Amino acid sequence: MRVDFTTSGLEPPEKGTTGRLGHTEPTVTGAGTVANSVSGVDQTRLSFDRTRVQSLEAHVLAQPEIREAKVQSLRQAIGSGEYSVPASLVADALVSELGGAAG
Repeated sequence: MRVDFTTSGLEPPEKGTTGRLGHTEPTVTGAGTVANSVSGVDQTRLSFDRTRVQSLEAHVLAQPEIREAKVQSLRQAIGSGEYSVPASLVADALVSELGGAAG
């Protein structure tokens, strides 16, 4: 599976903007920290380190699409009969893949 990094994802909200429900959005501080200015309310602080995100993105994108060594070892295990998957897991995966709810 490949992670799509062509979109930058959610950006921190602008200072003083109003959310969909009319509530004031958290304030973004100079350090990239999000802080809620309403007292007595649960608060969440998120750090947005663009350099770290870009570094992780580059690392992930440098990884091969298919890990050949892993594929070869699985092929050998399947071929020799050493690898097996319980029928219930196969059935659950099929039902999930077809859009049903496995459970």
